[in-house]
Amino acid sequence: MNITINDVSLTLPEGATLKDALDIKEIKPQGIATALNGCVIPAVRRNETALSDGDKIVIIKAFYGG
Repeated sequence: MNITINDVSLTLPEGATLKDALDIKEIKPQGIATALNGCVIPAVRRNETALSDGDKIVIIKAFYGG
């Protein structure tokens, strides 16, 4: 199936989860927020959140500064 992460295309096997997508892209789970098709997905639900063809994931990284 084909999904996008921050507007970058990625092909994943059927049945992949949000956690699988982060692992494949080597994105560390600490300090990020994830949204799937415009809905925020809490970190504790990433492993159980199944993806579907055409899904759009947005990842926001926390940063500090002023």
